[in-house]
Amino acid sequence: MEVPNSPKARAIVTQDHIEHTVPGQSIFNAINLVPGVNYTAGDPYGGNGGGIRIRGFDASRIAFTFDGLPLNDAGNYAIYANQQIDPELVESVNVNFGSTDVDSPTASAAGGTVNYRTVLPTETLSATAVYSHGDGNMNRVFGLLNTGDLTSSGTRAWLSASSQSYNLYRYANVRKAQYNARIYQPLGGKDFVSLAGFFYQHRNNGYGTPSLANINSVLGNPFPVSSTGPARVDLTRAQFDKLFADQSNSYLNSTICALLSQVQAGKGTVQDDRARCTNTRQIGLNPVDTGNLRFNSLFALSDRLTFSMDGGYTYTRANGGGSTVFAESDANAGQRGANGNQFGRIGAGVASGRDLNGDGDMLDYVRAYYPSNTLTHRLIAISGLRYDIDPDNLVRLAYTWDRARTLQTGEASLLGPDGTPPLPFSTSDMDNPYAMLDAAGNVPNKRNRLTYSILHQISGEYRGKPFDDSLSFMVGLRAALFRRNMNNYCYTIPGSSNEAYCTSQTQAQVQADSRTRNFAPPYAGRIKEYRALLPNLGLTWQMTPALSLFTSYTKGFSAPSTEVYAYDDKVIRPIGEEAKPERTNSFDLGLRYTMGIAQAQLGGWFIHYDNRIVNVTTPVEGGGTISAARNVGAVDSKGIDASLSVSPVRWLSLYGFTSYMTATLKDDVLNGATGAVAIATKGKSLVDTPNWQYGGRAQVNLPFGVIGLSAKHVGDRFVTDVNDVKVAGYTLVDLDAQIGMRWIGLEKTYVQFNVVNLLDKAYISNLGTATSNGGFFNFGNPRTVIGSVHFQF
Repeated sequence: MEVPNSPKARAIVTQDHIEHTVPGQSIFNAINLVPGVNYTAGDPYGGNGGGIRIRGFDASRIAFTFDGLPLNDAGNYAIYANQQIDPELVESVNVNFGSTDVDSPTASAAGGTVNYRTVLPTETLSATAVYSHGDGNMNRVFGLLNTGDLTSSGTRAWLSASSQSYNLYRYANVRKAQYNARIYQPLGGKDFVSLAGFFYQHRNNGYGTPSLANINSVLGNPFPVSSTGPARVDLTRAQFDKLFADQSNSYLNSTICALLSQVQAGKGTVQDDRARCTNTRQIGLNPVDTGNLRFNSLFALSDRLTFSMDGGYTYTRANGGGSTVFAESDANAGQRGANGNQFGRIGAGVASGRDLNGDGDMLDYVRAYYPSNTLTHRLIAISGLRYDIDPDNLVRLAYTWDRARTLQTGEASLLGPDGTPPLPFSTSDMDNPYAMLDAAGNVPNKRNRLTYSILHQISGEYRGKPFDDSLSFMVGLRAALFRRNMNNYCYTIPGSSNEAYCTSQTQAQVQADSRTRNFAPPYAGRIKEYRALLPNLGLTWQMTPALSLFTSYTKGFSAPSTEVYAYDDKVIRPIGEEAKPERTNSFDLGLRYTMGIAQAQLGGWFIHYDNRIVNVTTPVEGGGTISAARNVGAVDSKGIDASLSVSPVRWLSLYGFTSYMTATLKDDVLNGATGAVAIATKGKSLVDTPNWQYGGRAQVNLPFGVIGLSAKHVGDRFVTDVNDVKVAGYTLVDLDAQIGMRWIGLEKTYVQFNVVNLLDKAYISNLGTATSNGGFFNFGNPRTVIGSVHFQF
């Protein structure tokens, strides 16, 4: 792990470390030993993704880039850890703690950046094949072919593919595959052009996670919530094993499902799915198709002036599964256990309902596949100019254009008799024979929104030593203009934050119905713009050849996501109370030491975070409320990070780190309708943010191979905003070993073993946070053993 001598606190993790991690696991797992970073894997193999935080900021407030191009979702800024490139193809990962660079191509980074870059094609022909097998019948195959130089001008390329599957109980049935390629053309000196492509496909059935209520129900209420102090969920090995083995269908465990509407159809009788298949894993899908094309280039226009041009296209299609029950008769809409937002949508204004399962009557309650589909097409262009005034001083200019077209729908389709969706993306596919239709022949929908998200950004920076060779300055300014063009083709339902009223009825019919007349109408072409001027300042003082002091100030911002304006804010009271961008002021001060066998960094930091956005209850014109995004105050966070790398002898490398931080909310969340305190958050700590993290790694390089031992402690984390539930901290130890095959004549072949959670610690990994008295808990993986064979020639 490298610590660059920059004004900002940052770290670089290279392939030298990445190659020892679990094959196929998310590349973000490789930075889990970086101070201030906490990555919690969804399972030991990476197929279920994971959660990542840096200095208390969740993934939606961190800018992630892939060969310089943004990775965060254009709508809600989410990052999906399982949708990243194979770790074997990553050259390095660069982490900025709590701040952005002046040219970071993002509208969402209130705190921190993570950028990874892929490996260059080699000049000689080579091939690599890796086969891995692990617990849960995990099988993974990875292949990489480097073409070497194809022409006399040095044109070269690589091609790769991987496939992985496993059925790891309590985590998921996972199938994933990806395909990658890169062609590289050197142009002399440092000049080059490069074109790369990535495609990833993911299919899984999730097992789900228990809630606090589930845990207390199974274990006999060992963690009650009270006013005397937070309930601390600290599972013993026996409790963990009992939860892990629980066979009830409380949290997506059961595969048993028989839909009465599909297997017992009969005219004149009621087939009722309302209590059927409510929590089965086959409906809990998470299908993903995503890919990108990436262009990178560098041109020396003169001996001092350099021009770079990067660009790309990204495609993403995904949903998170789910189901609902529709009443065939609109007169039965909203009955207990059925969709409460159906109203007149099945009859569609032309009938009293529709026979959905084809049994000849309209008496039934039919469970439908009802996922939230998202389809995004995104174009990105980034250009830069660098002028070297002299060897010690330079200026840079950069421009970013980022345009994403995001379609969010929620089509309904029929399920199979056992609850399996015939097509993973429901009826967003054309000509789907399983589409559920209303009486007008249209597909019932939970949402239908089209958003164009467009970023224009200009940045400038000076780096140099204007006064003294020992003082390096960095001064930069970023000007960002971010625009959303919002189109909502459905009615807003007061009181519903996750479903709109998409109907085939006319507006007159909707307004004539007393149940729907106060719904806010659809709208098109509503534009929201956000502007920001974001300075970056930094100083590095090289006090001695080995010791330097660094300090920096960075202003960041994160524009409201598409969820903020999913509904027409013209009907929200009081008018003009729409959410403003989140803004941060980040300060760093620290020391670095680099000399011979040792490298160390010690730094303190403070971040003031304004305009924090949360969803709060807000009144609408005509009566009722909705959950709408609002700014609710500030967060102050501060901490200390330290790391030390030392190689006392050539065959031994030691690394250790520690982080301490606090993040305190400064205000309560108020009810927008009454002004009363809705969530008592003032003085509370941020959820899922441990005060303490520390750990390290020891690596021994022997003549026959390499053995490494890594350990990390994560402190207690709060699960709720009001801090009445928290989860106990844990310490994980991982073991890895590479054994070379030189002794049988295979110079570049080795066997690798990874043991994840070597001590079989019972712990909770990812958290689904809540307001109070709740939350969801992802099972940390038990001891998991993976063996791999790595061939190369």
